[in-house]
Amino acid sequence: MTNTASEILGKHRPVKKPWVTADLLDLCDKRRELKKKDAEGVRQYRAANQDIKKGMKKAKMNWIEEQCQDIEDSMKKNNSKKTYQLVKDLTSTKQGRTTTIQDKDGKCLTEEQDILKRWSEYCSELYNYRATGVPEVLNVPPANDNYPILCEEVEAAVKSLKKGKSAGADNVPAELVQAGGEAMISALLTICNKIWQTGEWPRPWTQSLIITLPKKGNLQLCQKYRTISLISHPSQVMLKTLLNRLKPQAEKIIAEEQAGFRPGRSTTEQIFNLRILCEKYLQHQQEGVR
Repeated sequence: MTNTASEILGKHRPVKKPWVTADLLDLCDKRRELKKKDAEGVRQYRAANQDIKKGMKKAKMNWIEEQCQDIEDSMKKNNSKKTYQLVKDLTSTKQGRTTTIQDKDGKCLTEEQDILKRWSEYCSELYNYRATGVPEVLNVPPANDNYPILCEEVEAAVKSLKKGKSAGADNVPAELVQAGGEAMISALLTICNKIWQTGEWPRPWTQSLIITLPKKGNLQLCQKYRTISLISHPSQVMLKTLLNRLKPQAEKIIAEEQAGFRPGRSTTEQIFNLRILCEKYLQHQQEGVR
């Protein structure tokens, strides 16, 4: 899949600075060719270097103005998510990463294999918990709707994949899954039905890529990092399909008071209602809320 996408779509040239344009990259390539020892080559190289510096400065200012304009437009549209992301891209600075990690005893590890082993040990301890479950839920008899997964279910799951997210270990982004068309839907439908019938998942779909994001404090300690797992986007199609099938069953056994993680309900609304009741009680000096 990734090889076909690379052949047809190609790859974008990586750019370290977002304001660097294609014209500036071409000018850098020409400057590299002018790197000669003769006097004429040195003169042309210096002239090209000056042009690149001026172009970089102008391009950066134009990029900043465009970013500020986008921030202003997103604020007018009350798009807080886009506004936050634009401000973050404009003002954030990359935090330095340490190349060493301490083990349990405080010994500094420098070898790559030792560091990977320490991270594996830490993650195993961090996520090694046993869920007890709720007896009322565990005792619910299984549903009899063991019908195969439908094409419409897979299409809905593919459509719900979030764009702009990092790919998992298979390096397949969500955009590539959504652009696959009918051929992609057909292939995913076959795989999902095989999983549904056998209960066995493809091994690549069971693997996740753990990324560590530094927090504040001593970055030689594993505890000072936040870990996130990047799972395969194709596997999310099956996960979302299962979730959509479980939701109607879960609604039947979830308590009426449960508000969080339910469509059309909000914990904030319940807190607001409770505050209103308390204010009314204090206002009328009633005996209590029953």
